[in-house]
Amino acid sequence: MLFESVFCKHAEDITIDYVFALLDIPWWYYLISLGIGSAIWFIWKRPSLGLLAGYSILVLAETVLIRNPFVGEHLKLEFFWSWRAWDVQSGQIIANVVMFIPIGLLSGWLLKWKGEFVAVGMSVLIELLQLVSKTGLCEIDDVIHNSLGAVIGIVAVLLLKKIFMKEKCE
Repeated sequence: MLFESVFCKHAEDITIDYVFALLDIPWWYYLISLGIGSAIWFIWKRPSLGLLAGYSILVLAETVLIRNPFVGEHLKLEFFWSWRAWDVQSGQIIANVVMFIPIGLLSGWLLKWKGEFVAVGMSVLIELLQLVSKTGLCEIDDVIHNSLGAVIGIVAVLLLKKIFMKEKCE
C-alpha cells in the first residue's frame, strides 16, 4: 500500500509541484543569492561555500521570506505526524528531503559529516522563523526530513570523493 501511494501519479504530481515551487521566488531573491554567493566564493576562494550560501538564501526565501502570515496552527511537536498523514503530506515530505540534498552535498564537501550540523542548524532556524513570523508550521518532522536530505547529500559527496581519490591513487 505504501509503495503504491509513493509512486502513484497523484503523489508524483504533488512532489513535482513542491520541488519546482522554487521557480515562484521573485527574481530579486535570485539576484541577492547570486551576489552573496559570488562574493563569498571570491573572498574566501571556496566555490562550494559560495554555492552553499547562495542556495541557502533561496531555501530561506522559499520557506519563510515569500510566504504570507496566516491564522491557524503554527507549532506541531508531534514526531512523525506527517507520515501518518502520508496521503496528504507525501509531496511536502519528499520536497523537504529533496530541498536539503544540495545543502548536504555542499556542506559535506566542506565539512564532511560535520556538514550535518550546518543542515540541522539551518532547518531549525527555518522552523523558528516560520513560528515567529507565522508563515509556516514549526514542526519536528520538517527538521527530520531536511536532515535526511542532508545525509543523502553528504553520503553522495563522500562516496564520490572516495571513488575519485581511489582512481587518482591507481
